[in-house]
Amino acid sequence: MRHKNPVTLDNKQPNQIKVTNQASTIPTPHSRPAKRKIHQVRQETTRMIAQYMMILTLLLGGSGITGGMTTTAYGAAATGASKTQAYEHMVFLGDSLTVGYEPGIAATDYDGFAPRLEEQELFRGHAQADNAGILGLTSTGLKHYMDAITAGRSVSTADIQSTLPGATRTLDGAATRKEIQAADLITITIGGNDFLNALGSLTALPQDLSQINLQPVLNTYRTNLGSILDQLTTLNPNAVIVIADQYQPVPLLAGATLYHDLNETAAEFSSIIDDTVSTYTAKGNDIRVAHVSPSFQGKELAMTHIAAGDIHPNATGYQAMAVAFSMAIWGETGYMTPSSAVNGTDQTILYTNGKLLQSQSKPIIRSGRTYVALRDVTTALGAKVSWSSTTKQATVTNGSSKVTVPLNSKILKVNNQSVTTDAAAFMQQNKVYVPIAVLADQFAYDVHYVNRWKAVFIRQ
Repeated sequence: MRHKNPVTLDNKQPNQIKVTNQASTIPTPHSRPAKRKIHQVRQETTRMIAQYMMILTLLLGGSGITGGMTTTAYGAAATGASKTQAYEHMVFLGDSLTVGYEPGIAATDYDGFAPRLEEQELFRGHAQADNAGILGLTSTGLKHYMDAITAGRSVSTADIQSTLPGATRTLDGAATRKEIQAADLITITIGGNDFLNALGSLTALPQDLSQINLQPVLNTYRTNLGSILDQLTTLNPNAVIVIADQYQPVPLLAGATLYHDLNETAAEFSSIIDDTVSTYTAKGNDIRVAHVSPSFQGKELAMTHIAAGDIHPNATGYQAMAVAFSMAIWGETGYMTPSSAVNGTDQTILYTNGKLLQSQSKPIIRSGRTYVALRDVTTALGAKVSWSSTTKQATVTNGSSKVTVPLNSKILKVNNQSVTTDAAAFMQQNKVYVPIAVLADQFAYDVHYVNRWKAVFIRQ
């Protein structure tokens, strides 16, 4: 599972919300001092939440009210999608949602929907992923980036969008062009930051959304989205493209009327995505919408960092996005996890060519390394194994390749050439165990460890 890191620029936290708000000091009639203080705190909290929510909706858009669209809990499944279809080369384009940003987490530890989609591909085939997400990106910024990609030229982050956070960096448009042309699947998250620019000062927002004219923003978004898709479908007319709608993070506690009105406004944004996609599908392009917003509705506080003043999803929210994308890509039951018999246990499990390896010889952890039973794995992958009790070594033959693994030695023989490894094989319960790194380095198997499931995926 090869992947490139998204462009995060620096660790400056984008789209964090800091709003100053003056609570009303008018006491309620007939209230004693202690109750007056409680009422004042509640009133301040309610007003702050309401102001947060206006900002957040405009930042992220969403489709809490779908205007008649048919969705499931995680959005519409792709028509005719195959649960087993492999998309071995994935490219992720977009903003901080594609990056997987969460406040207080180092960029190297981001765990958004993109790596979860890579893990889904491990059930189906090899996985190569390139994350071209950029923090703070608007649809205009992505359009400018696509212009450079189409032309095959390098471009600075400052040139595609002057408002990006962090230091200016150079993006290799020619390399990204090659990745897009080779992609089987392209995902996009874009649009939330368009609304941020329309707001101006975050500390002086109108309480009435009708005072903000969002039509120019919507028109620009529609134009940019069309340009982005035009360029992508020209560069790669065969790739499946999946665009996320934008979740709406306003909780109902902000007020039923406000909650309804903000969802109505957000639905306009999502309708642009649906309408635009329908024009391309009518032309024969395989472009789909991942309806992520329904899974956030009614769970806004539980699925984002809004309680800490940040608009981004938490781990639960990103998981919901991954499920919605999986449904759009692979169908209603497209999101896979290890079987219930092993899922959620502390035992490391093995998948060979996407199938759970049924073996009594479980993986063993020693000194931080994972060891697996050599015969079980290689046989499942089609190789032949022989054992010499005289020399205490196993020989694995796979086509024209032959690897000899001696016990308790770091020197292997690969096609009669000596190769040094950093850990020796050992025998336990009459099985030869080798580090999984040996399978990757010496047997040329594709090996990945998924920590959230404690699962090792090995593919020929």
